[in-house]
Amino acid sequence: MSLKGKVAIVTGGARGIGSGIVRSLSKLGAKVAFNYVSPSSREAADALIDSLRQDNGEAIAVQADITDPDAPKIIIQAALEAFQTDEIHILVNNAGAGDNRPLEEVTLDSYTRLMDTNVRAVVFMTQAVLPVIARGGRIINLSSISARAGYSTQSVYAASKAAVEGLTRVWATELGHKYGVTVNAVNPGPVDTEMYRAAGEVHLARMAEENKKVPAGQRCGTIEDIGDIVSFLAEERARWVTGDVICANGGILYT
Repeated sequence: MSLKGKVAIVTGGARGIGSGIVRSLSKLGAKVAFNYVSPSSREAADALIDSLRQDNGEAIAVQADITDPDAPKIIIQAALEAFQTDEIHILVNNAGAGDNRPLEEVTLDSYTRLMDTNVRAVVFMTQAVLPVIARGGRIINLSSISARAGYSTQSVYAASKAAVEGLTRVWATELGHKYGVTVNAVNPGPVDTEMYRAAGEVHLARMAEENKKVPAGQRCGTIEDIGDIVSFLAEERARWVTGDVICANGGILYT
């Protein structure tokens, strides 16, 4: 299938799962705009764009903190201008933050950071794109296995991702007829990213044992695994799927 002629926005697309989504959408022909937050991510963003261009892909990177109230408009306007269009066909709300701590150690600052990034930014990024979303468009939200698994020390993170799944179902109903879009979510399990590998030897050793139990294959997920699932939801052949949460975790957790 092809996404040729489609314009996509991926929040948090410079690294990790986001970069896998950007690559997969671009591979299918979509023009992709993605944001990154800090100057330290500029090198990764530029390298990703260069890599896509080698395969004749079109992409732009926009420095914008998704929790900044002005960020959605900045990202959307940059995409419209760069690709000389007045429509966005695909929005992927991927940007997110994580934090593990016992309930006794949750602070107002840690709570606010996660909720601002994982929930508030998703709400207002989606709201901002509605005036320019194309009929037949796609809104795809990134949740997490943590929304349902009940992992210890993830009170706030799990709540934030459960909120994303709730928003997905509401928007599928609320926005479907009015804007002609589908709205779905993808909830990855563990994925091999820089953040995953930086968690330390103890974590990696524990996950190596857990990965042996994964039904779909005795391994951790990859950014390509997630990118391909997101791209499928963006395609025309996924037109009859909306309000769903796709378990993208190799069978660690079933719907």
